[in-house]
Amino acid sequence: MSEKKPSIATAVQQHLAQRFRITRVYMLTGLVFLGPAWISLIHASVAISQNEWHHPSFLAAIHLFVVGFALTVVYGAIVQIVPVVFQGRLYSIRLGYVQYMFTVLGACSFPVGFLAEKWNVVAAGGCLVLVSFVLLCWNLGQSIRTLKKRTEALGITATFLFLLITVILGIGMSLGASLGNRSAWSIHIIVGVTGWFTTLILALTPRLMSFFVSSHYKKLRHSKPEFLFLGGMLAVVAGTALKDEGMGVSVAVGLSVGGWIVYGWGYFQLLMNLYIHFRRRRRQDVEWILNWIVAGLYGGFPVLGIWAIASSRLGDRWTLAVMMVLIFGFLQWCIAAYMAKIMPFLRRAGRYPHGTAPETDRGSRKRPPAIRDMIPKTPTVTALLGYATGAIFLLTGVLIGQAAFTLAGAIVGTVAWILYVAAMVIMYQR
Repeated sequence: MSEKKPSIATAVQQHLAQRFRITRVYMLTGLVFLGPAWISLIHASVAISQNEWHHPSFLAAIHLFVVGFALTVVYGAIVQIVPVVFQGRLYSIRLGYVQYMFTVLGACSFPVGFLAEKWNVVAAGGCLVLVSFVLLCWNLGQSIRTLKKRTEALGITATFLFLLITVILGIGMSLGASLGNRSAWSIHIIVGVTGWFTTLILALTPRLMSFFVSSHYKKLRHSKPEFLFLGGMLAVVAGTALKDEGMGVSVAVGLSVGGWIVYGWGYFQLLMNLYIHFRRRRRQDVEWILNWIVAGLYGGFPVLGIWAIASSRLGDRWTLAVMMVLIFGFLQWCIAAYMAKIMPFLRRAGRYPHGTAPETDRGSRKRPPAIRDMIPKTPTVTALLGYATGAIFLLTGVLIGQAAFTLAGAIVGTVAWILYVAAMVIMYQR
């Protein structure tokens, strides 16, 4: 029996090291895609100011951000978060790398297809993303068997339904299939931006914050806002489909409005529980990046409220302006802030085996920096503020129809991306 213990411990450490590595690979790859997304916005600045939704450079920018950056980073986070937060073991790391390959190939296909106006290439990219989605679901489905908190995990994974809807509609539209035309386009945008990414971030926040911050307030950990998000978004989807099909306008509007109210109520409850959780925390000092994560979540509430109103008239200048803030402001802020919290831990875990403390550097007689100090604060915070500033410039340029503002916003966002990359480089050198 004594001979088996070291081998089991070694196997566990190897599994953890491999899981930390694959998450870093996903997140760093997503960060690479973010730069071309902002650069594509520079090329599309004039078209954006003129409310050209279907301009190739703009479509390339949106999909580089949504698929290349956001989806890739979120996939990597899920691989790490699900086993940790819900207490279990990831089924297959190798399968995760296969999924990674399909995700990256799909993300690369979108800008090529849009810029070359080859819709079959766009459809191929969507199919690759769909394959990666199926692989993720299989990997997580097998992993859920090992989880101690299966019910909570199933509630979170139910949000994957919205990603599936988004991908299928995107493939159908790129192939020219008759999927309701405007209805399919509206649902593709609303569900892709809000139903999937926003819902997943909000649904995971109670689990993550209770994990990051020790508090006497236990309701945050046990709250399940994802059911309000799911019900609300499904009502919005149903209302959008009925409205665009001309079937019962009053019923359709009622479903959409009611869905957004339910979704907003879930978001409000989350923010209230989060506020009480921090007020009743056990330790007064809070890691600096957590404050910026919370700031992004609170700032996103009014943005989402305005988006709920604006999304009813997709194609309008006002709707495009709000979408710029929602995607390149709120979503980017939240994903980048969470990434700044997770990456230092993964970097430290990659350098030192699980369960061991870093030894003092004999040459300098200094211990390596703590995890909370590994990523530099100034460039990281400046990058987050740069993302928000760039999004506001984009909004202004779209509303007043001035390309100078949209160009300035894209440039500011690109500079912010450079600063964020610099922060990651410094972290890896520490």
